[in-house]
Amino acid sequence: MTDLPATAKNNAALYALAILYAFVIGFSFMFTKLALDHADPFDLLAYRFALSFAALAIPVRAGWIRMPPRRQQGRPRLPLLLVSLVYPTAFFGLQSVGLDAATTSGAGIFSAAAPIFALLLGALLLKERASKLQLSSVLVSAFGLVFMTGVSADALRGTSALGGGLILLSAVALALYGVLARGLRNAYTAVELSYAMMRTGCLFFVGLALVRHLTQDTMSALLAPASEPGFWLPLLYIAILSSLVSSWLSNFALARIEAFKVSLFVNLGNLVSISSGVLIMGDHWSGAQTIGTACMLAGVIGANYRGGKRRDADSRGTGADLTKNDAAEAEEVPNRNNNVAVSAESSPEVPDRNNNVAVSAESSPEVLDRNKSAVSSA
Repeated sequence: MTDLPATAKNNAALYALAILYAFVIGFSFMFTKLALDHADPFDLLAYRFALSFAALAIPVRAGWIRMPPRRQQGRPRLPLLLVSLVYPTAFFGLQSVGLDAATTSGAGIFSAAAPIFALLLGALLLKERASKLQLSSVLVSAFGLVFMTGVSADALRGTSALGGGLILLSAVALALYGVLARGLRNAYTAVELSYAMMRTGCLFFVGLALVRHLTQDTMSALLAPASEPGFWLPLLYIAILSSLVSSWLSNFALARIEAFKVSLFVNLGNLVSISSGVLIMGDHWSGAQTIGTACMLAGVIGANYRGGKRRDADSRGTGADLTKNDAAEAEEVPNRNNNVAVSAESSPEVPDRNNNVAVSAESSPEVLDRNKSAVSSA
């Protein structure tokens, strides 16, 4: 039996991490529900991001996790701030307020649109094009989630126009985060993006909680959940796994696959959530959920399917994107022999000696594979 190529192994590891991301997100709904028995939604967000930021900031300050210097020339600062304002700040803020005016089923229906928004925003902002199969798969997956949550006639009963609109805006925020974070994949690492996101979430939600309770003279209510033992286990899950780890997994995946594909795994997390409710909480499993599950799985598989020449073309495109900065810098380095700019990624073994033409990394599959493997393992 022959070994799998390095690119195949990297892709398998990448999608394994994406599935892990879906499971972490899926179980977060159950733990969030348990934590809400002890704290109101915005106080819970303050605890959540204070703990998640502390869990990352402490090892960074101690030097256990290395990060590049804060100020490096050429790295965009404003887009990084925008990413962290969109997610987690805008996403969780809109979702928390929207859930007060929407049912769980209604929220599930409106949130199913996130991959569609990611597909549209990716095409608009990043010029990423999806095939007909991928477009159809996104629609099938969205239909599956809508069917699972909205099959009953009164699925939207109890969901106001305001609640539905806010949940829909939270889906737009999630999609926009994915596209913006993917656009920064050459400038920032997954850890740097996660650090900025957790820091902004901590400053915003802790500040909001302090202002709210100080003005209402209810600081005791803010501190009360910390004294309840049943509060800490669900808090640790949603702060460490569901916030910190999931943000790193998401940013890591967004550097390698399109935003709409990552959004599909978020929707897959809803399937994990429903399944955990059936297996752990004893919820009922219906025929509609079986049909919806089949549609969602088919959508995820179809959107991520790449075969033959299409897979090779995508691999070359991904490798070119991930090494774009290095290649751009290297184009300014003169070739002493013939004064031709040589790409830093070009292979010394491949140049055409007869014409003295520099060969770029894109023309050498072997060099590209090595570059792509190095980036994937970073």
